[in-house]
Amino acid sequence: MRQGALDLGHGHTARPFVWDPDLDLNPQYADPPLPGSPDETVGYIIDHPRADDPSKSCSGAIHLDTPRTQRMGEQNRWAVHSLDPLHVEPSVLCRQCGDHGFIRDGKWVVA
Repeated sequence: MRQGALDLGHGHTARPFVWDPDLDLNPQYADPPLPGSPDETVGYIIDHPRADDPSKSCSGAIHLDTPRTQRMGEQNRWAVHSLDPLHVEPSVLCRQCGDHGFIRDGKWVVA
């Protein structure tokens, strides 16, 4: 189930997102039916200060390793240890600014 943005600390927040494709436009996902619920969280957008200029903000995203994201075809997926509090592995590295850390027990842990 989708939830609101999570404050992870250190200026980091995690905003959940879902994947519910329009099956008329994407018939390849109609049969067999997609696993899970259309309002199931499949990933998080991680908003954070830029590692190379903390006065600016940046965002990156992670996909959780679920049957729904496996069907999506997303190759990079994070193992879910817990959703409440959020704990995923491995670490999260922003490809845009180099911010790097872990999400463990609902908190951002700097790598």
